[in-house]
Amino acid sequence: MTEPINPSAAGDDTPGRPALDWVERANFLAIAKETDLGEGDEIAAATVDLMVEMETRIPAPWADTDPFVAERYLAARGASPAAATANAAEFEISMRALVGLGTGKPAETFDDIARWIETHVDGGEQ
Repeated sequence: MTEPINPSAAGDDTPGRPALDWVERANFLAIAKETDLGEGDEIAAATVDLMVEMETRIPAPWADTDPFVAERYLAARGASPAAATANAAEFEISMRALVGLGTGKPAETFDDIARWIETHVDGGEQ
């Protein structure tokens, strides 16, 4: 019996299982979606996981000029200073991934993230 391909195996050092790079994983997910090889929720989750992994390895464009913008944003939305500090990095990476998936392009400024949240999470101007 053949073991199924694991699209999240990138970086897996299991002998005999080659790690898939980002492009190969994206192609796998696209093929799985087009051919109904996987459930929609599984494909969506794997796609988000891929984007999050990519964003963890790519510094934000504002990392050097404004490294604490995510902390300030979370604090402005009501997080305690300790919670804002503890969650800022993961929040920023996750939101960069979601904005990239939602818009088809990476966030170039933190304001891109804030606008996306305002529109898609907060409900935007109504």
